[in-house]
Amino acid sequence: MNKTVKYVIWVVVILVAVWAIYTLSNRQGGGPATGEPIRIGFIGPLTGEGASIGTINKVGAEVAVDEINKAGGINGKPLEIIYEDGQCNAIKANTAAQKLIEVDKVPLIIGGLCSTETSAFAPGAMEKKVIVFSWGSSAPTLSKLGKYFFRDFPSDIYQGKFSAEYIFNNLKAKKVAILYHNTDMGLGQKEAFEKRFKELGGEILGTESAVQAAKDYRTQLAKIKNLNPDVIFSPMYPDGAIVALKQASELGIKTTFFGGDAWGDTKLHKEVSGKGNFLFSEPSTPIVADFKTKILAITKGEQVPPFTSQIYDAVKIAAAALAKAGIDPDKLQEELRKTNYNGVSGQISFDENGDLKNANYVVKKIENGTAVEIK
Repeated sequence: MNKTVKYVIWVVVILVAVWAIYTLSNRQGGGPATGEPIRIGFIGPLTGEGASIGTINKVGAEVAVDEINKAGGINGKPLEIIYEDGQCNAIKANTAAQKLIEVDKVPLIIGGLCSTETSAFAPGAMEKKVIVFSWGSSAPTLSKLGKYFFRDFPSDIYQGKFSAEYIFNNLKAKKVAILYHNTDMGLGQKEAFEKRFKELGGEILGTESAVQAAKDYRTQLAKIKNLNPDVIFSPMYPDGAIVALKQASELGIKTTFFGGDAWGDTKLHKEVSGKGNFLFSEPSTPIVADFKTKILAITKGEQVPPFTSQIYDAVKIAAAALAKAGIDPDKLQEELRKTNYNGVSGQISFDENGDLKNANYVVKKIENGTAVEIK
């Protein structure tokens, strides 16, 4: 064997070794992901109701994907999310899910944000054995969907109970009226609130409801005004809440309104600020400073909207499970069920229903076009 042949052989050996090391480092998170991507779906409001939240939640997902792929992706393959607009609407969300499941063949959908979205498409996804991982849907009815459903946002049972206790104990309100959206979210919070408020010794003077798309609440508000409640509990989606709170101001209603996490929408804060005393509760999220900096640098906003931390964590958890279990739905749900993750939204683990095990809440007041936590 002459020197030239030996030289060529050594060059080939070195190149193969370098390639092997590079490939191994990618698989272990030591370099950028390459090759055919692993695709999952997203359903959330990018237009319409809740879009001011949903579009920034999408940024949270994109930041997670970018970090995952720079660290080697999923076993060396890049993660890719196919984004579909659910518009916080049952029909739109169901259409989006059909496309993701039947056309894109995704093994997992991150979504929806609104319970209206998730309640519409998740049952069909369960039949197809597609994992549904919601970062914002809170309706209690979702707990019984099936073994392929998970969420890192707490059920409305927790929030309704917390709201009742806060209003009774902290606001010293003993007589309350309720105005709610007749949706899975609104009904879930309303029922949990009523049960706990009555247990505490409080009185529900009356309840009024409206469909999510309602544009006039004057009739319901007039009835509530005549009841003279101490507080008006109002679990509503943001677009309807904006209309209702403005009309309440026009009708001269001075009573404190107390909403749920959907009132975390920055659009609502700007629209109703100065028109009344408006409080709302939302899950306590100890947002990590580095994460906040990343999101605000992209969005140019002043605060991180609700649910953004949860979607970031959801993508990270889903990617880790996919890396260990692959796309087989049964193995994937088993891996997700083992989750014990310290995320930017807090400690995350799931119960037998795929629900978040623990929930803590804060109360915020809308003032000066923003929401300020009440200490």
